[in-house]
Amino acid sequence: MRQLGRSFLLGLLVLSVAPPARAIDHQDSPTVAASPTTDLADLFTWMSPDGSKVILAMTVNPNAAASAKFATDAAYVFHTISRASIGATSAISVDIVCTFNDTQKIACMVGDPSTVVSGDASTTAGVLSSNGKLRVFAGPRRDPSFASLTNIEAMKTAAKAALPTAAPADSAGCRATAGKTAITALATPATNTFATSNVLAVVMEVDRTLLNKGGPILSVWAATHKKAKTN
Repeated sequence: MRQLGRSFLLGLLVLSVAPPARAIDHQDSPTVAASPTTDLADLFTWMSPDGSKVILAMTVNPNAAASAKFATDAAYVFHTISRASIGATSAISVDIVCTFNDTQKIACMVGDPSTVVSGDASTTAGVLSSNGKLRVFAGPRRDPSFASLTNIEAMKTAAKAALPTAAPADSAGCRATAGKTAITALATPATNTFATSNVLAVVMEVDRTLLNKGGPILSVWAATHKKAKTN
């Protein structure tokens, strides 16, 4: 499969009492934004209160219209890697792959065909796999992100303006501005650009035993992939 959009890494989640982790990706390049059904917006993951389930959620299609649908020619994938410790070089990968058909029914598989689910996942309860280890919801939801694009642009403009008088670049080519130049450009209170926007969400509850085969440290990232042609 060919990757579309962007993928984002969530760092490390400890499969026990880890705090929630999240990544936000809005306002992509024109090429990515031109295919909104596969344009990633958010990625979230956390543990159930009893530590038995991993909750994964990705959103796509920023500013989704009421008629927005998931792509039928792409796969929506949660990539995971588990390892025994943060510094461990040995790890085990498990991909959770979801696709949609023309009627927007979903089909998801965790790693191998032993855990699969399919059907209409648009109801609040979603659909549950036969072994009870995977539950999936897919459908439109209010955009959960809070970001002020006005402030972000103001910060970028202020930072660029301060660069000509900044210290020389370091060995990595980075320049430091004096003080808090960019932060002082912020307008307060900040206005959430996405307050009235909708997205398409894929949300799932996965039994932790399916994802911790390499150990309790879990890395998660999401991506959209173009389906390979079969003819």
